[in-house]
Amino acid sequence: MSTKSIAVPDAIYERVHQIAAAEGTTVDQLATKAIERELARRWLNRIEREGDRRRGDMSDAEVEAVV
Repeated sequence: MSTKSIAVPDAIYERVHQIAAAEGTTVDQLATKAIERELARRWLNRIEREGDRRRGDMSDAEVEAVV
């Protein structure tokens, strides 16, 4: 994995550092997990919006019939 840098406010870094130390992990590992979770959350939100758009005003029964 190549090294990348991001800038975060000192207060956030300190919180992340404390949590990482308490969990026996590194700041890099904790930050990577947090970013992965955020990217997954955004993907799920996008999929949900797309599903809502496709569903329109269909009832649950109508959706089941199509699926």
